Amino acid sequence: MKIKEATTGLYRVPLRNPHADATHGHMNQVELVIVKLFTDVGIEASGYAYTIGRGGAAIKALIDQELILLLLSEDPRYVENLWEKMWWQLHWVGRGGVATFAISAVDMALWDAIAKASGQPLGAILGLHRDRVPVYGSGVDLNLTLDELLEEVGRFVERGFTAVKIKVGKDDPEEDIERVNAVRKLLDSMRGKGRIALMVDANMRWDVPKAITMGREFEKLGVLWLEEPLVPDDVEGHAKVAEALSMAVAAGENLHSKYEFKRYISASALDIVQPDVVTLGGITEWLKVAAIAEAWNLPVATHFADEIHVHLLCAIPNAMYLEHHAYRLDDYLTNPLVLKDGYAFLPDVPGHGVYFNEAQLAPHVVN
Repeated sequence: MKIKEATTGLYRVPLRNPHADATHGHMNQVELVIVKLFTDVGIEASGYAYTIGRGGAAIKALIDQELILLLLSEDPRYVENLWEKMWWQLHWVGRGGVATFAISAVDMALWDAIAKASGQPLGAILGLHRDRVPVYGSGVDLNLTLDELLEEVGRFVERGFTAVKIKVGKDDPEEDIERVNAVRKLLDSMRGKGRIALMVDANMRWDVPKAITMGREFEKLGVLWLEEPLVPDDVEGHAKVAEALSMAVAAGENLHSKYEFKRYISASALDIVQPDVVTLGGITEWLKVAAIAEAWNLPVATHFADEIHVHLLCAIPNAMYLEHHAYRLDDYLTNPLVLKDGYAFLPDVPGHGVYFNEAQLAPHVVN
């Protein structure tokens, strides 16, 4: 099997509702960079990268001008070899950021081709540990009023989710505490549906003293984990926060290689590992991070891209939660992820199954 052609497309897709967090402000669109690979045996495979509204053109340019040339006439089954070539091709200007996003989209398409060639779901190719994973509802909700926040959380629970995450990082810390306390009370009032876990995400908003102070307040309210309290470059700071709190510290969506995760984990700066297949460098690199986490007896809970991540979590022993993100692509997918009773189920189709409806996407094409 050889790759004979590759194409890319860039789309700016509006979100159903505007969202906000403590660092990125208000967000109303997602960019998608979609890669298609065409093989000499008739297999068409695809992969994608996303942004939260900026940088997509740079990702597409790297794929078009640098990575596609590496792929033509190559066998996608040599995915480790091709990943290494892409990594070193972009190493001088990469080791993270835009370069990693570009590699991710291509790597995802390579794995899609491999799974389609075998006629099996991606998860089965990787080696299944389970066929479903628990899901948590994740809001990007700092812009919501307290009443709107409680309504959103209630909808997550009604859908059968056994865990919920909300944003924190308001200018007034007392408002954060009030919102978390109100959500905790709502969840406790719904105990008939079983114990519902609550997590919070600060999106890099604080420094070490503020993170420890707020974390101790959240501990009193039974919060399961505090996510991204500091900027991702501050490994030592995360270690201090993790040591000071009895609650878990989670991070990973802004880490872009196994080496960055290694630094965090070896510094005891993480309790819950949160790799994102798109920001990390694709499926090939994601699996290595999950293995590192397993070696340190740490659980993996994913960030965004739940349609791909369900395959990966089903294939590892240390899976914790799949994030069901507020940014939904369901309107543009031919086969949205199936959720039931708080679980996401492995798609029973060859490949990864994340295929976009081109007619729906067409109005949002950039180039």
